[in-house]
Amino acid sequence: MEVAVIGSGMMGRGISACIAAGGPHHVRMFDTNAEALKDGVQKAIEQREFLRQNHIPPTAVPGEIYAAESLEAAVKNADFVFEAVIEDTAVKQSVFHQIEASCEKEHFVMCTNTSSLSVTEIASKLEKPGRMLAAHFIGPAYLVPLVEVCPGEKTDGDAVEKVEKFLRSCGKKPAVMNKEIDGFVCARLQAVLYRECLHLVKLGVASPETIDSVVYNGFGRRFNTIGPFQQNDFAGLDLVKGTHARFFPQLGAETHDDRSETLVAEGRLGVKNGKGNYDWSDDDIKRVGGARDAELLRRLKFDFKDDE
Repeated sequence: MEVAVIGSGMMGRGISACIAAGGPHHVRMFDTNAEALKDGVQKAIEQREFLRQNHIPPTAVPGEIYAAESLEAAVKNADFVFEAVIEDTAVKQSVFHQIEASCEKEHFVMCTNTSSLSVTEIASKLEKPGRMLAAHFIGPAYLVPLVEVCPGEKTDGDAVEKVEKFLRSCGKKPAVMNKEIDGFVCARLQAVLYRECLHLVKLGVASPETIDSVVYNGFGRRFNTIGPFQQNDFAGLDLVKGTHARFFPQLGAETHDDRSETLVAEGRLGVKNGKGNYDWSDDDIKRVGGARDAELLRRLKFDFKDDE
């Protein structure tokens, strides 16, 4: 397949890597920043090689990743276009207008990587909104198998089917939404968990460190192999019903993330500048990020072994 990826940041390079690792595809990346494009292509190739060396997917013949000299050159012959630029509706609308005008194949499909903007609104200025949908990869995109596939109000059913089939062929695990909603599923589940974490901190029940420990030493380990509905079936719905009746009314219902607003105002942005909820040294970042990626790789290998 001929594939274009617009945007060469963390998500763009991860998308390019897993597609190129997933089969003999030609992936052309483009970014308006020439230096960012050069760096993004190099990192995408390194990630593709990492996947190939770890036999992910096990039997795939890897494809190639190139830098395109223009958006038009990237998308001209593309079967699939994946957009991964900044989360701004007007910017994405402009990018998709250029994509639509430059694609020459009759049945090309355009995908946005947004997780927070309206697919329908992004597609509203297109002549062929039926060819556009969301394919939301989860970071790090080359190690996390999930891709949320979400149609807009005017997305053609065959476009959804084509994207789902293509992603599966690349070793991804697409989850197709029945309809559009802000945040899709993944971001909303993460947000509601984080909202309760903030509520518990505000009540003085536990510190951020303790809450993180509860997640990764407790139910987070279960959720690596079993989902919430499955877990409740294992627990017994009669027990779940009684437990939820007692404490559902006590759960946090805040509509503003005051903690994050305060931290940002204080210049605490997270790992990107070494301070957020935690203070992060370079060694801390390597240790925690490395442990995360090692576990993601272990699980990814297990997934493919399980599929054999």
